[in-house]
Amino acid sequence: MEGFEANSVMLRLRHLRENLKELDREFGRLAVNAQVAGQVQRADLDIVQITIKSSLVALTALWNALQEPIRKASPSVMTRELREHDPKHSLRVQGSRPVAADSSTACTRPSPDSGEKVTIES
Repeated sequence: MEGFEANSVMLRLRHLRENLKELDREFGRLAVNAQVAGQVQRADLDIVQITIKSSLVALTALWNALQEPIRKASPSVMTRELREHDPKHSLRVQGSRPVAADSSTACTRPSPDSGEKVTIES
């Protein structure tokens, strides 16, 4: 009987050893997979960070490129530049009367209620 029990114990130990080796191999695979997954995550994070930085640089460049055209397109700048560069198309306000003027003619438009007539001075 002792021999049978000894064989049974040895058989159990052998199975436990084989199971332990299998668990060790599986744990090793899981560890490698986790390491690879971590590297992939870091690589993905790096790619995302680079993409975000590139987008910010592109956005900043676009904003800088658009600031001057936006500034030039504003009504106050356009009116000022029109007056500065082409005095023939300037528009002045005298009291409640807008006055259009060029280099040779001044034309005033009276208000409709005043009964005044249009005057053109050359």
